[in-house]
Amino acid sequence: MINTLYKPTGSRIWRLTFRLQPADGKITDVSLGTADKQVAERRRSERLRELEHERSGIIPPKAARESAQRKLADHLDDFLGDLRRCGKSEKHLSNLEFRVSRLIDDCGWNLPKDVTADSFQAWRRRQQDLSDKTVNDYLEAVRSLFNWLVRLGRIASNPLASVEKVKTKEGAALERRALSNDEMVRLREAAPERWPVYLMAAHTGLRRSELGALRWSDLELDGEMPCLRVRASTSKNGKAAAMRVHPELVELLRNLRSQTSGADEPLFATVPRIERFYRDLKKAEIPLHDAQGRKAVFHSLRKTFGTNLAKAGVTSRTAMALMRHSDRRLTDNIYTDENLLATAEAFDVLPNYAEQASQIASQKLGAEGQNGAFPGTTRNGVESSERSEKTQETCGNRPILAYPPLAGNGGSGGARTRNLCRDRAAL
Repeated sequence: MINTLYKPTGSRIWRLTFRLQPADGKITDVSLGTADKQVAERRRSERLRELEHERSGIIPPKAARESAQRKLADHLDDFLGDLRRCGKSEKHLSNLEFRVSRLIDDCGWNLPKDVTADSFQAWRRRQQDLSDKTVNDYLEAVRSLFNWLVRLGRIASNPLASVEKVKTKEGAALERRALSNDEMVRLREAAPERWPVYLMAAHTGLRRSELGALRWSDLELDGEMPCLRVRASTSKNGKAAAMRVHPELVELLRNLRSQTSGADEPLFATVPRIERFYRDLKKAEIPLHDAQGRKAVFHSLRKTFGTNLAKAGVTSRTAMALMRHSDRRLTDNIYTDENLLATAEAFDVLPNYAEQASQIASQKLGAEGQNGAFPGTTRNGVESSERSEKTQETCGNRPILAYPPLAGNGGSGGARTRNLCRDRAAL
């Protein structure tokens, strides 16, 4: 054992050089911070006794004792700063900060010693609205903080290491439902301050992370066709996309823009988390689960977008492009809520064969009595030349060509059909 008290040449302050055991290897040299030899002797005794107690496990190391007096929120700030320096994404850091901060508040944790397995499990039992996966995410978030504290020697062990995860049902992914038009109206009335975010999600199908990444520079609201751009760096599939903005949304965003400044500022100051969304649903008296047990979550707004496209008769290939999917089956099977489709009304377009038979019979009778009918008229007597004067339709800037009927042509109603053999002979 090395234990030497000395003053360096030219210094008034006493120093201590020590090594408790040869196995410790490195010799430690520290300043005792005093010029009084009696004080230095006392501090040497205290320091060596403290180290012996730490070695014997009577007291925790000094770093752990000091860390035990720091607030858990301060440790969280250090943890997030370290992760940010290591290059972790802001989304990951935001989720960690939110989950651990909520646990600190809900469980009444102030210092690291306040965290116990019992207090976490009691909190978990109270969370009836959170899925099994979500409560497991909370456990992993706070565990990662305490694992970091252990590695740095701030605490001796992780108090949540013994807590088991909730067992989730294998192969049973959360089945989401879409919101009906009536439910969307009630949501607007219940949460007017968050309605712009909800409406943007329901009219564009953007995911929560994509909504949070939007900047005012991504919008063009003043052109003939207002649109928004989803940057490749913020989209899930890593591809840039441009889409038109619904007129209802344009008006809402213009009013919102007047309250902000700066093209690089976020479009939305905050995007509601799932817990906030649940509270808004409850306030709007919108059931969390439907009769089939499917749940309404924030991502349900994306499913609402896909379902509304299907209800409007948009082809599945077009809906797939708008949803930015790579597989049409994903659009049709996952993001279309068949319970909200007008399946009953679809029977109205099926043919009535009794009526068809009656119409065919009447057409035959009409043809027999119209041997001298003018070939360019329809069965209602409207001249076909009127149809040839129909104005041209356009789709965007490209015209949809509408060819006029040929003279002598006809169709249903007794008009003559062109004789192609005769025409070839004439040529």
